[in-house]
Amino acid sequence: MFNIIPAIDLLDGKVVRLTQGKYDQVDTYDISPEALVEKYEAAGAKRIHVVDLNGAKDGKLTNAKVIQSIRNQSSVEIECGGGIRNQESVQSLLDLGINYIILGSLLTKDFEKASQLITTFPGKIIAGIDTVDGNVAVEGWIENSGISEDALLSKLNDLPLESVIYTDIKKDGMMMGPNVESLIQFASLSKHPIIASGGVSTLEDIALLKENESKGISGCIIGKAILSNSIDINLIFS
Repeated sequence: MFNIIPAIDLLDGKVVRLTQGKYDQVDTYDISPEALVEKYEAAGAKRIHVVDLNGAKDGKLTNAKVIQSIRNQSSVEIECGGGIRNQESVQSLLDLGINYIILGSLLTKDFEKASQLITTFPGKIIAGIDTVDGNVAVEGWIENSGISEDALLSKLNDLPLESVIYTDIKKDGMMMGPNVESLIQFASLSKHPIIASGGVSTLEDIALLKENESKGISGCIIGKAILSNSIDINLIFS
């Protein structure tokens, strides 16, 4: 079943959205993370995507108290990423009741450690592959790893991941639609379900991705389009 996953991005405990991952292009929203997760759940969301943007940039989980508050407020599945670099961070989030942990920068910074975590927590880890022009970006999208998305994916294919999130950074926060062609190509190389992220901004975008579920696209993450009211959240899950 195609999973539509609304996002909550946290910066200094507040709900924000970045444009193309740039920390100097921040939109802050006048709603608490707890109120937003309630809104998502009431609309029919089955899973929420939470990112600790401070953690993604600084390499350590920073918004743990807010994440715990979000978890306490909601009964739906939560996937969480941002600054998760070791087993202690993974375990602490699982202990909070977070369902899935997203690894990003660690996949290219220390693949051996990442693969150990994926093996230690089978079915609990999601690989976050964030790309610019086919190369993987890391450290809150600030650095180019120099590793191609296809090369990283091939190393992940035989590990017990829950799924892979594919983010097209150039599309993220731009409200211009996802790069469906690239997604289909990427999914064709993956043994894991692919969750699309970046640019999803209309019901038509969601429908187009749904049409390609049989090609390995299992869901999509949607953030700015909901927060900016360009899409009615109550229509997404109907």
